[in-house]
Amino acid sequence: MADQHIDIERMIMQAHYKMQLEAEASSVKGDQLSDMEREQYQNQIKDLLQAVETLLKSNNAMGEELRKTSAAYEDLKAKYEKLEGELAMRKRGQHGKRSEKPNDDSSSDKENTKDDDEDKYIENGSKTDVPAEDEEQEEDTTSVELQEKKPRDLSNRPDHYNKMHADVCVIHECDLSKLKDMGLEFIRYTRPVDQFDRISITRQDVYRYVWVRDKKTGKEFAFFVPKDEKRECIFVNESEYDMPSLVPHTSCTWRMLSDLGVNRYQYALSCGREMFRMFNEKMSISKQTILNWLKEGSEFLKGGQSRIKRRLLKQGTTIYVDETWVDTKVKQADGSFKYVKRYMWVIVNLTTKVCYYLFGRRKREVIEKFLGDFQGTLMTDAYNAYAYFSQLDGCTHVCCWAHVRRIYWSALKDYKDILAQEFIDLIGLLYKVELESMLLHRTESEVLTARKLESVPILNELDQKAMALLAKIKSKAVKVSSKLEHALNYMHNHWKELIAYIDIGSVLIDNNACYHNLNIIPTFHYAAQRIAV
Repeated sequence: MADQHIDIERMIMQAHYKMQLEAEASSVKGDQLSDMEREQYQNQIKDLLQAVETLLKSNNAMGEELRKTSAAYEDLKAKYEKLEGELAMRKRGQHGKRSEKPNDDSSSDKENTKDDDEDKYIENGSKTDVPAEDEEQEEDTTSVELQEKKPRDLSNRPDHYNKMHADVCVIHECDLSKLKDMGLEFIRYTRPVDQFDRISITRQDVYRYVWVRDKKTGKEFAFFVPKDEKRECIFVNESEYDMPSLVPHTSCTWRMLSDLGVNRYQYALSCGREMFRMFNEKMSISKQTILNWLKEGSEFLKGGQSRIKRRLLKQGTTIYVDETWVDTKVKQADGSFKYVKRYMWVIVNLTTKVCYYLFGRRKREVIEKFLGDFQGTLMTDAYNAYAYFSQLDGCTHVCCWAHVRRIYWSALKDYKDILAQEFIDLIGLLYKVELESMLLHRTESEVLTARKLESVPILNELDQKAMALLAKIKSKAVKVSSKLEHALNYMHNHWKELIAYIDIGSVLIDNNACYHNLNIIPTFHYAAQRIAV
């Protein structure tokens, strides 16, 4: 377009120049044209020049409009690619069809997900140590103090009515002969008190075969003959059931309540499925009863909280922390129920084998108050609520490589940016070093040696490639997806915390232990009024 402008302007200059030459030639050679013909000729030249100048102005205006349109098209194209990537990412993480969430959109929470918050955090720089933003908390209508309950009066209740039952029923008779010695007078029987316990055991039968010889043939072989006596089935630790051990205000034992809590909150087994699971074990129980038992029993789980917390935050160990949001069913003031967002912090200590679920708001003060004066190593993502930990004495903050890889993977799969592949491959090589250390059962010193020799060169290559690509993006020499740019900024801004793991042999490369916490003692921090239903 610029060359065309120069050609048109050159034509106009040449026209003016030819007109001047014509005028000079006329004055030298004499009048070759009449005055009328010369004036008519000059007017035609002027009209042509004016038309060409008008075309030039129009061409310039069209060029400017085309540039604006092209810029707007590029912006729309970038927004489209970003929305298409976010849509693909959300499709991968959406809820299943058989979730417990209602189908009514009006009852679901519309707040941002953690991925939305993380993207916003990365776009804003993800480096400043600013306290986590205090999200707007909905009024919790269930936070009413539990009233102290009186013992139930069982004297005038019917002996039998439709109630839950179990396939195995053991009746414990009261020893009336001991009442007189205790200074008590027997009046009548009350309604029996039911206690339910889930005894999940694998039975082992050992058959003591004998080696025999047939007197007739002389052959020897192993043989077993059962005895005629009948043996009763005795449960393990049968004496524990001599006296009831009910959880107050429920009909279950501590062992069964713990089992229900693990299934509901660690393995995410819904109460409806738990109801059918128990029905298959020949126990009839309603879903609401399970919820009531969990609610009543939650208050009594707080007793060992301080001891569990001491084990979790043992000095000199490494804890792995991650936070997420969960949909929680909350009762409203009008009696209706609504799913709202509540936050949960997952804290794991692999050394002491403790996993702790902390429910609270997503503020820095929540995790800061819980960790207290803990001194050791903290493995997290780059959420700025943890940034203060690096400033404490005797503490080391390490960032998780799984979160970095997740953003690169999203750029490749959701945003179709093939430039993310080489970064994913390099991060895979870092995991290869860690996998070899696990398979070879290396000691902490051997792990440090392997990381210095193998992981450090890979980390240097990662850093160099990221810096080079960021420089090209800044100079607009190359165009990448917004997700890949987020991943590069995320890794660059937290490089110090990401490479800190190579100096600590006892620290893993990521905090996936917060998600895969099998074989870890499950403990809970549930208040009855905040329990997830």
